[in-house]
Amino acid sequence: MPAMFANAIGYEQLMGRWSVRLAPLYADFAKLKDSGRILDVGSGTGALVKIIAGMTRESEIVGVDPARSFVDYARTQIGDPRVSFEVGDAMQLPFPTASFDQALSLLVMMFIPEPEKAAQEMRRVTRPGGTVSACTWDRDGLELASIFWEEAVKLDPDAEARSQRPKHSNRKGQLTALWQSAGLEDVEETAITMQLPFASFNDFWDPHLRGVAPQGAYVASLSEERREALRQGLRERLLGGGQPDGAFALRAKALAVRGTVPE
Repeated sequence: MPAMFANAIGYEQLMGRWSVRLAPLYADFAKLKDSGRILDVGSGTGALVKIIAGMTRESEIVGVDPARSFVDYARTQIGDPRVSFEVGDAMQLPFPTASFDQALSLLVMMFIPEPEKAAQEMRRVTRPGGTVSACTWDRDGLELASIFWEEAVKLDPDAEARSQRPKHSNRKGQLTALWQSAGLEDVEETAITMQLPFASFNDFWDPHLRGVAPQGAYVASLSEERREALRQGLRERLLGGGQPDGAFALRAKALAVRGTVPE
């Protein structure tokens, strides 16, 4: 796991706030049922697991993530005895075949090197008749990232190459094709839109100083002078030149897919 995803608290401050708002919208689309065992693939800091736990009373919920730091952090956030977390790879899930009734994955599929393997594994560990779903950011739909990299490229043409923006599983129809290639039935894809408010510019900027995600890793690599130039460019973009600091909101668009394991 790259170092940029190793700081659980920093990641929570930068991206976790988005996950918390997206998770219930995605869970509704996934047609979450309060029965049997539910698997969250790429559970990260536990945002989706926490939502699932709040929406269910009977289900056993398991989160799996390759980052030990994320798993350790998630374990401190949820005290529900129905919930557990394990370290594991989405492309080789450490669970028996047909051992879950539902499998979900939030904001992970676009980072997996071989998403076909992950989709097949999610199908494998889900019982016949069970549902398998995933949700990713639309490549051009997350203003937090697009605005950041647009301003970075203005100052540094090489910034685009360092953005590490995912190139798969984040365009309309790609998740549908992935689910169909895994042999899932009744595949349905949808777009989920949302907004996230920021109390001030620093509320937006400060999490970028934690060195997490591609944005944070890029900021950490800059000299103090270049970092300040990027900060000023982003402030002007978000607030307007000469305007006082204040609240604003950014938009986001996610893509979600759902399918059924053949009986």
